[in-house]
Amino acid sequence: MKKTTLILVSVLGGLIFAGCGNNDAVRAPISKSPSFLQGEHDGCETAKGEYAKNSDLFRSDADYHDGWFYGRQQCNPSFHRK
Repeated sequence: MKKTTLILVSVLGGLIFAGCGNNDAVRAPISKSPSFLQGEHDGCETAKGEYAKNSDLFRSDADYHDGWFYGRQQCNPSFHRK
Protein backbone atom coordinates (compact mmCIF):
# COMPACT_ATOMS: atom_id res chain seq x y z
CA MET A 1 0.00 0.00 0.00
CA LYS A 2 2.81 2.44 0.87
CA LYS A 3 4.60 1.73 -2.40
CA THR A 4 1.43 2.39 -4.42
CA THR A 5 0.82 5.66 -2.56
CA LEU A 6 4.41 6.77 -3.14
CA ILE A 7 4.14 6.04 -6.85
CA LEU A 8 0.83 7.89 -7.09
CA VAL A 9 2.21 10.94 -5.25
CA SER A 10 5.32 10.92 -7.45
CA VAL A 11 3.29 10.80 -10.66
CA LEU A 12 0.93 13.56 -9.52
CA GLY A 13 3.83 15.71 -8.37
CA GLY A 14 5.54 15.27 -11.74
CA LEU A 15 2.39 16.33 -13.56
CA ILE A 16 2.03 19.41 -11.39
CA PHE A 17 5.63 20.49 -11.92
CA ALA A 18 5.44 19.80 -15.66
CA GLY A 19 2.91 22.62 -15.90
CA CYS A 20 5.42 25.03 -14.34
CA GLY A 21 7.87 24.88 -17.23
CA ASN A 22 9.20 27.97 -18.99
CA ASN A 23 7.63 28.53 -22.37
CA ASP A 24 9.73 31.13 -24.13
CA ALA A 25 7.43 31.27 -27.14
CA VAL A 26 5.59 34.57 -27.38
CA ARG A 27 2.19 34.22 -28.97
CA ALA A 28 0.62 36.85 -31.18
CA PRO A 29 -2.74 38.17 -30.07
CA ILE A 30 -5.82 37.42 -32.13
CA SER A 31 -6.17 41.12 -32.97
CA LYS A 32 -3.02 43.20 -33.42
CA SER A 33 -3.31 46.85 -32.38
CA PRO A 34 -1.30 49.56 -34.17
CA SER A 35 1.11 49.77 -31.23
CA PHE A 36 1.58 45.98 -31.27
CA LEU A 37 2.40 46.17 -34.99
CA GLN A 38 4.93 48.96 -34.38
CA GLY A 39 6.51 46.94 -31.60
CA GLU A 40 6.57 43.87 -33.81
CA HIS A 41 8.33 45.83 -36.57
CA ASP A 42 10.89 47.29 -34.16
CA GLY A 43 11.52 43.93 -32.53
CA CYS A 44 12.05 42.32 -35.91
CA GLU A 45 14.52 45.03 -36.94
CA THR A 46 16.37 44.43 -33.67
CA ALA A 47 16.55 40.68 -34.33
CA LYS A 48 18.02 41.42 -37.76
CA GLY A 49 20.80 43.48 -36.16
CA GLU A 50 19.41 47.02 -36.43
CA TYR A 51 18.43 47.95 -32.86
CA ALA A 52 15.05 49.65 -32.79
CA LYS A 53 12.95 50.28 -29.71
CA ASN A 54 10.82 53.16 -28.52
CA SER A 55 11.80 53.03 -24.85
CA ASP A 56 8.88 55.18 -23.68
CA LEU A 57 6.32 52.95 -25.43
CA PHE A 58 8.16 49.83 -24.33
CA ARG A 59 7.72 50.85 -20.68
CA SER A 60 4.21 52.29 -20.91
CA ASP A 61 2.34 50.38 -23.64
CA ALA A 62 1.78 46.66 -23.08
CA ASP A 63 0.85 46.08 -26.74
CA TYR A 64 4.08 47.67 -27.98
CA HIS A 65 6.06 45.72 -25.36
CA ASP A 66 4.47 42.41 -26.35
CA GLY A 67 4.79 43.20 -30.06
CA TRP A 68 8.49 44.02 -29.67
CA PHE A 69 9.23 40.65 -28.07
CA TYR A 70 7.02 38.85 -30.60
CA GLY A 71 8.74 40.53 -33.55
CA ARG A 72 12.19 39.88 -32.15
CA GLN A 73 11.34 36.22 -31.66
CA GLN A 74 9.76 35.75 -35.09
CA CYS A 75 12.67 37.34 -36.96
CA ASN A 76 15.42 35.63 -34.96
CA PRO A 77 16.90 32.88 -37.14
CA SER A 78 18.07 30.88 -34.13
CA PHE A 79 14.49 30.70 -32.83
CA HIS A 80 13.33 28.70 -35.86
CA ARG A 81 15.18 25.43 -35.29
CA LYS A 82 14.62 22.57 -37.66
